[in-house]
This record gives sequence, C-alpha cells and structure tokens, in this order.
Amino acid sequence: MDVGCNPGYIAKKLSVQHPDLKSVWLLSKNHEGHNGNWINYGGGGFVGKCFALASAKVVVFNTLNSMAGWPKKKGQIWIQTGHGSFGIKKIGLDLGNKRKQKILREAKRTNIFLSNSEFETKVFSSGFRFKPKQIIEIGHARSDVFFDDFLKHSLKKEICKKYGFEGKKLLLFAPTHSDGDVEFIEKINVQEILEALKIRFGGNWVFGMRLHPRTRNKIKRSKRSLSNLTSECVIDLSGHSDMQELLVSSDAMITDYSSGIFDFLLTKRPCFFHLEEQMRENLKGTLYFDFFETPIPTSFNSDALVDNIKKFDEKHFLAEVDAFLDDAGSFEDGRAAEHASDIIHGLTKGVSVARLRLQYKRTKNLEGYASSRPIQKEMTGEKRLSPKETQSVEMHVEVAE
Repeated sequence: MDVGCNPGYIAKKLSVQHPDLKSVWLLSKNHEGHNGNWINYGGGGFVGKCFALASAKVVVFNTLNSMAGWPKKKGQIWIQTGHGSFGIKKIGLDLGNKRKQKILREAKRTNIFLSNSEFETKVFSSGFRFKPKQIIEIGHARSDVFFDDFLKHSLKKEICKKYGFEGKKLLLFAPTHSDGDVEFIEKINVQEILEALKIRFGGNWVFGMRLHPRTRNKIKRSKRSLSNLTSECVIDLSGHSDMQELLVSSDAMITDYSSGIFDFLLTKRPCFFHLEEQMRENLKGTLYFDFFETPIPTSFNSDALVDNIKKFDEKHFLAEVDAFLDDAGSFEDGRAAEHASDIIHGLTKGVSVARLRLQYKRTKNLEGYASSRPIQKEMTGEKRLSPKETQSVEMHVEVAE
C-alpha cells in the first residue's frame, strides 16, 4: 500500500519541517518498495503493529473504528484526520450505525479531529459525538495540492507521461461502490461523453477510469469484460493509489456520488454527478443534502449527462462553487499539512491540546488563525533530539479490501 490521504501528506510535511520526529507507516502486510526516504515502514504483521503502536507518542489515522479495539497507552495522543470532505453521504451514528459502542469508544479516546470546514465539524460532532474541545479546524492536508500551482503542473505532467496521454485532456470517471455499481458502469457510453466534452471544451479527451476496490473485486469475481470500457481512449487508473494526484491532473470529473468530487470542486474545473434514478431512490435517508443543492450538474440518464456537458455554464458554475464552499465554511487554504505538522511537533514537546486548539481557532469570518507567539515561545530553546531520543509518530491508514 502506498502512502497517501491526509496522514501521508502530513508525514511528508513532518519530514521537512520537523526531521527530528520519526514517522512510521503501519501496514497490514509486508511492504516491498517505498515512496521516498522520508517514510519508514513498520507494523508488518500483528506483533509489529503492536510494537509500533505501543511505542508511539502520537498516532495519526484516517479511518473510523480502526482504533476502537486497540489499547491506548498513558500519555499517547490520537489524531483522526478523516478521509472524506464536504461529503454528501451520512456517516457514523447519523446513519444509524450498528457499531455504536465501538464508535463512541474510539471517539472518546481520540484527542484531536482535524476538520476541513464548519460543515465537517458539525458532521463529526453529530455522527461520532466529537466534542468541541477535540476538534481543530485547519483543513485537509491532502487538499493542499490544489493551492500549489507548481506542484499541480508537475503532477499533471507526470501523470500524463506515466499513462501515455500527453497533449490530451483527461476526464476522470470515479464512481463509488454500491449495489448495482457494475451494471451501472456497463451502461456508460464513453464515446458520447468524450464527444460532448470535445464539443463543449475543445481538445482531444481520454476517459480515465478509477474504480473503487470493492467494485473491482466484484468485476473480477463475476469475470465481466466491461466491453464499453475497452477502447483505446479508456485508461484504467484504478491502480493509482493517490486519488489527489488524479484529481489535480484531471480536466473534468464524473461520479455517481463519491465524496472525491467535493475535493475536485477546489480545482474549480467542470464536474458532473451522474447516476440512475433507482440509485437515487436507494439513497433516500442516507444523504446530508440533495444533489441539486450542490453546484454540480446532475443527471439520471445518459442523454441528460451529455446535455449537461454540452450546456455547461462556466460562469454560473464558478459562482455556485464559491457560494457552496462559503456556505460549508471551508477552511482549505493550502496550509493544512504545515499546520498539522506543527501541531504534532507541539504535542511531542508537551503543548496541550487545549492550547493548540486555541492557537488554531478560527475567527467568525474565517480569516486566519490566532497568534502563535505563546506556543512558539514555549517551544524555543529546546535542543535537537538525538536518534535515541527521537519521538515516534505513527501514521496509521487502513484501506478497505
């Protein structure tokens, strides 16, 4: 498993800002290869995982209920980053989750939840019963890439070269997993979609397909060929682990209701909801808001999707995106990994969660942070840790099989 999502981006920033801290990435299986010399792999097997968790000062994780069954040592700090966004799908207790006791147990022992918006703060307060004193609102580390023009350009160039579509525009088709997802994908008319994109936006387009791991497993078990997705203009991106790299490299996006599209909104590029009417019916009672309450054009049949693409109104879309992000109370500003790294560093130096929360407390108009001088003063004058004294910061991510 490659390093990614919010913990991965935090770990990389830690290696730059605070190299005295050792980041260890836990794996469910032994890992061959690595993403760079800034990460250390550990936890290969149950014993390795136990040792890594027992020795860590700070544990960072992004999946819910992944830590509920693990003991927490005295003085250890748990940080939950989440892996959604301004997501439409209800989560946790808001969905009537049967694992209520596990959810409450993990939430109670979690010291910090890093939120990306007022909306997400409310969702996790409701769905997982996080209290205000546990929440620090700094944005999502994985979304910083959308605010770095140089990194965006270099990643797009790298992805285009890697998958062989240099000089062409990329449509990212990234549906989530659901009942009937394979049948839905089989009905996608690739040629009609690409032709509509060419008519509306110009250029030559390729169809980038990134399927959910569970959907891929269904297809593999059923031995379906998906003949509609076998043409030369279709590129299978399902094996690319870092979704953010694909989002930043894409010129447009289509999904049924994957929360990834809300990250994509930060690019301000064209994106579309497309699902079947029956799928919408099945989702009743499981969404925080309706598709039509978003700035994203929505369709429930192929003709309507093509029509939405051809009639895409960029000026109206951009105004709606800005209004949506404003209503959600977005905190995204491209500095989330930097702030998360400093928070972890502060925790290893004995700074309290309460003081850190005060430092990063948002003002009502969301303009910046409170002064960091008191805490910076508290951290000054400390010697650099020797290798033997180095604190361990666990970066824990679990991927659904």
